[in-house]
Amino acid sequence: MAHVRAESPTTPASLGRGLHLLSRALALGTFILIGLGGLVNSTGSGLSVPDWPTTYGYHLFLYPISEWRGGIVYEHTHRLVAAFVGFLSFAHVLWSWLMLRQEAYQWIRSVSLAAFLLVVLQGILGGLTVLFQLPTAISASHAMVAQTFFALTLWLAVGTRPEWYSTPALPQSQLLSRVRLAAAVAALTFLQIFFGALTRHTYSALAIPDFPLVFGGVFPPGTALNEKVLFHYVHRLMGFVLAGLMLWQGWSLWRSSLAPLRWWGVAGALAVLVQVFVGGWLVWSLRAVVPTTAHGIIGTAVWAINVVIFLHLWRWHQLKQSVCSA
Repeated sequence: MAHVRAESPTTPASLGRGLHLLSRALALGTFILIGLGGLVNSTGSGLSVPDWPTTYGYHLFLYPISEWRGGIVYEHTHRLVAAFVGFLSFAHVLWSWLMLRQEAYQWIRSVSLAAFLLVVLQGILGGLTVLFQLPTAISASHAMVAQTFFALTLWLAVGTRPEWYSTPALPQSQLLSRVRLAAAVAALTFLQIFFGALTRHTYSALAIPDFPLVFGGVFPPGTALNEKVLFHYVHRLMGFVLAGLMLWQGWSLWRSSLAPLRWWGVAGALAVLVQVFVGGWLVWSLRAVVPTTAHGIIGTAVWAINVVIFLHLWRWHQLKQSVCSA
């Protein structure tokens, strides 16, 4: 796909490769952290360490390895990785605010600072989930702040690449239609993750005992309808809708000349199909650790793919508008 370099007072090269590598490390670390958080929940290890911010009275980094047993392994590792991600986020803020003075890169400074503030909030919410013994509201908030923070790290990772500053050779109308579709898919994915968090943290994963049917039919019977069934049913129904939209998005991108996004669209279509199967496996296995953890990890991967697709299309649309109006 041909690109046209956008007019800018600075060049992407002035960002330096180091900031891009740090941004990628931050995004990757966040993905791993969210996966570990899912493992903590899937194994029921959320209260294996009953105190916070200490670990059985020890400083986080001084807890003896000899004491790492059972659920403590998952929970303490999760905390350690969280501290590492927090350090990377702080380093990103320092780098961007001290080194990036050009007006064209002010957005990086703002997003980096917002991400750092979110990761601080996330740490506090994580502590509160322990101190208040896993209340649903705080636990679900902890999950959603994590996904929001992840989206910001992805923005930093893609926004420090040279391709962020060029426009594709594609008509504006075709870009706009794909931006709208990508925005709808990303929004639905975030909402789906929210209902997934409610389903997980209200222990509603087995509220509907069969899959793909619902109590042998399409709708839950009135006699079985309660809060847990409702959370599970909405999450499942939205999952099928999202799968359909992502297949459509993948096909649309594959048929376009947007070469960098064609494979992202294919990856999204395949990931969401696998996610539907793993969701069924979770129910069939009575919420076994492997499918439950995998369901959370793949869901985060689906979110990442849709965020990356949307960010690229939105950015290219904005650049195209600025070029046309110049």
